[in-house]
Amino acid sequence: MAYQPKSYRKFVATTATAAMVASAVAPVVSAASFTDVAPQYKDAIDFLVSTGATKGKTETKFGVYDEITRLDAAVILARVLKLDVDNAKDAGFTDVPKDRAKYVNALVEAGVLNGKAPGKFGAYDPLTRVEMAKIIANAYNLKADDVKLPFTDVNDTWAPYVKALYKYEVTKGKTETSFGAYQNITRGDFAQFVYRAANVNVAPQVVSVSAIGAKKLEVKFNKAVDDTKAKFEVKKGSITANIANVTFAADKKSAQIELTSKFTKGDYTVSVTGLTDTALTQTITVEDEKVSKIEILSENAVLDASDASIVTVGYRVYNQYNEDITKTATSIVATANVGTEGTVTPDPSTGVITIDNDSDYKTGDKISLSLLDPATSTFASKVLTVSDKAVVADVAITGIYNEDKNAVLDTDATASDFHLLVTAKDQYGQDVPVSKIANDVVVTISDPSVIDVKGGAATPTFEQVTIDGKKQTVLELKAPSAGLKAGKATISIISKSTGKVAQYVVEVKEGVKADAVTLTAPELVVAGEKTEIPFSVLDLDGKEITKTSVLTGAKGVTLADNDDNASVYFVQDAKTGKAKLVLDDTAGSTARKVIITATSATGKVATLVVDIKEKAEAKVITATKDVVTDLAVGGSFNLNKDNIVVKDQYGRTFDLTGKLAPKSPTADDKGKYLVKVEKVDTSADKVNLSTDIIASDNANVTVTGAKKGSETIKLTLQKVDATGNVQNVASSELELNVKVVEKADIVSYELKDIDPIYDEEGTTATDAYTRDVVVYGVLADGKKVVVPASEYTVITGNNKLVYDSDTGKLNVPVKDGSNNAIDIVGTDGKDVPVNVKVIINAPNGPVILEKTVTVTKAAPKADKIELKSANGLTVSDSVVTGSVTDVVDSSKLKGILKITDQYGEDISSSANITLTATNLVNSDNDDIVPSVTGNGTSTLTFTGVESGDSFNLTYVVDGKVVTVKVIAE
Repeated sequence: MAYQPKSYRKFVATTATAAMVASAVAPVVSAASFTDVAPQYKDAIDFLVSTGATKGKTETKFGVYDEITRLDAAVILARVLKLDVDNAKDAGFTDVPKDRAKYVNALVEAGVLNGKAPGKFGAYDPLTRVEMAKIIANAYNLKADDVKLPFTDVNDTWAPYVKALYKYEVTKGKTETSFGAYQNITRGDFAQFVYRAANVNVAPQVVSVSAIGAKKLEVKFNKAVDDTKAKFEVKKGSITANIANVTFAADKKSAQIELTSKFTKGDYTVSVTGLTDTALTQTITVEDEKVSKIEILSENAVLDASDASIVTVGYRVYNQYNEDITKTATSIVATANVGTEGTVTPDPSTGVITIDNDSDYKTGDKISLSLLDPATSTFASKVLTVSDKAVVADVAITGIYNEDKNAVLDTDATASDFHLLVTAKDQYGQDVPVSKIANDVVVTISDPSVIDVKGGAATPTFEQVTIDGKKQTVLELKAPSAGLKAGKATISIISKSTGKVAQYVVEVKEGVKADAVTLTAPELVVAGEKTEIPFSVLDLDGKEITKTSVLTGAKGVTLADNDDNASVYFVQDAKTGKAKLVLDDTAGSTARKVIITATSATGKVATLVVDIKEKAEAKVITATKDVVTDLAVGGSFNLNKDNIVVKDQYGRTFDLTGKLAPKSPTADDKGKYLVKVEKVDTSADKVNLSTDIIASDNANVTVTGAKKGSETIKLTLQKVDATGNVQNVASSELELNVKVVEKADIVSYELKDIDPIYDEEGTTATDAYTRDVVVYGVLADGKKVVVPASEYTVITGNNKLVYDSDTGKLNVPVKDGSNNAIDIVGTDGKDVPVNVKVIINAPNGPVILEKTVTVTKAAPKADKIELKSANGLTVSDSVVTGSVTDVVDSSKLKGILKITDQYGEDISSSANITLTATNLVNSDNDDIVPSVTGNGTSTLTFTGVESGDSFNLTYVVDGKVVTVKVIAE
């Protein structure tokens, strides 16, 4: 096969499985199978055949040069586009055969094509080239209003579609000036047009947004998109709707957005970011949820088991999206021909109508029942026949269910996580209410020592759970009093009325049991630190055990060590999800040897002698970071702990945070550090130092250019000894060369761009939202130096902005008694441009630089959300770990967020953060199951969270969503 464009190769890859299945029952068809395919058509026809869109006209002829009918073109295109042809609405064409109508219907519903006349598709008419242009452009959402056509035979009706194909090189025309607009297109040319259009690299676009549920939207794109990059926001006016879930279709061409609450009447705007440079938006108008259909589920009114004057029948209520809203449809009015004291009562919670007559019913009586929703006038009625009381007549066990599809029922499992799927029908073929099943059946278990059921076999408890969005009757399994035992047991459910039996063989497998254990020495173990110990544990079948819950259980591994200051334990690895073995020596401080032993459940022992090295110390300053040492006279830079790269004796980066001593240390500061900053030549006068020591986490040494030239600064680590004296750390020095230039060395100047500034109309002398004014001097070699603020004057237009020369910042002036007329951004809220002028005192005369600054009223909101380790919580690759106490503390969970607004300001403390915890995992499968309340609010309350448990945590801030996995250590 010839080289194919990327999109075609990707398509072939995704359909490889389907192709292999097809080849088992039919020979593979390709362009090579046809004798009438010239080389220029080969790739296009291979593409159509590979998609299953066509097999040619015969086994040996594709019909390359035959004209194609509108119907054949529609069938091929619908198949290529993978449209949902089986559920498309009937377009009403009378000239399309029934077996092929679904393809035409799907294309009409998708807006790709339409008929030629009312009720007529023109199925067997030849397809013209302009008709082809329209359906291809619509199918692939190709647009090109900015293109000028060279063709003279295309009128205004067809021009938009031909322009689109011309722009994306799907067509070049018949000649330089003729498109061949009204000529009939051949099958070969049609194949080429579809092939080229399918491989056009167009930007993603939102084709449509539609409401498909009371709180669900479907967004369709013009092409498959990257679902990992797409971010969705839904707003009604200025209010951002909370999104509960986003689910992409398998082909990535559409996504369903489920909100946390139902729509209310009005316009909703969907914005999709992350796919293009600008947001993709589309607005949809929705109505309030309403009743659109009512169903009475049976023709039988079933007699109550204990009262002959009462009968019942099921009913269902649906909204305009055909969703079952019976439980919330509380306005349904029910009437029936009952006596003067009779009642007709619909129960939305159960979907059952109870008809209570003032006299007894007898079998065969007729009841006329009517249901009405007054708000919409939706109506349903049926004549019911009074029938014998409903009992379980037929029962079936259809399988066993666990929410974790990969879970295995073994002796290590939690039996209550497994459920038998049960269906129970009455003699009328209706589902028996779950509350009545137990009274009508007998449950037996062949070996109760292997497995039991909830409530016990004598009084089983049948329940309903939601599986894949549908209610399902289940019988929950339960461990016998002695615990689960490996073996098989047959559970039987027998109808008391008919004797019909449903059986299911439950097999409990032998659980995992640790057998062989190996421990491997790590490359480096340092006193006072945690170190991961490489290990392997195999079960009796030689399979590796990686679950922490198994390794720490009764059938796992027992760990021990011989050191009071060290401990060894298994924890869940946040990145891999597998167990890791940790030697915790955070209480240790000296070099020594520690012996670790690991004993498996089968009695096999592994021993490891760990050589713990001396505690890490700061040994050398190796570099600086984020520091520019070229200065103009008067310019400066700061040195602090964050600008200095320090290494320990093992060559690892040493973090000075929390380890710096005060400037005048005492014996209590033993082991802490200082960084001495000094000139190598004390008589040199090229730079000035604000102080000679970096002491404490927030300390700075400011280096200021004084005179033209170069000077060397030396940084030396110092350590506090037991008496509080400071000693230099041997060979720890780093020398920095600082270059200072004069104004005469500057050949030009640049004014750094100034970002938009927020007009918050503050009421104090200094507002929070400011912008720096930074002027660069450019040297002959292209390097830049910062020009001191003393060398220039800043002027703002009409006093609309205030410049503070001490801080070098711009600010919106305060509206007060002396200046209350200033209102930069008026009540219309539109942005206002303000001209900022900088006059530089340059050697050869003043240099004037100007920038336009946008002043805006756009309220601050979250623009960037970052995760940082804090509050005892550690963040790594969107995984948060910490102690049980810390991970269940909402304030600490919120404290790991750094939230920056669109102006670059930190709004972490003021942002409205909501939290939602899902997928709570009980890692050791014990009876203490973690749970949470308060989802969707700013405060969560957890219960039952233990070490090893985990959950997914979703943060929502101003519509932006961040999800992390939280693991309790």
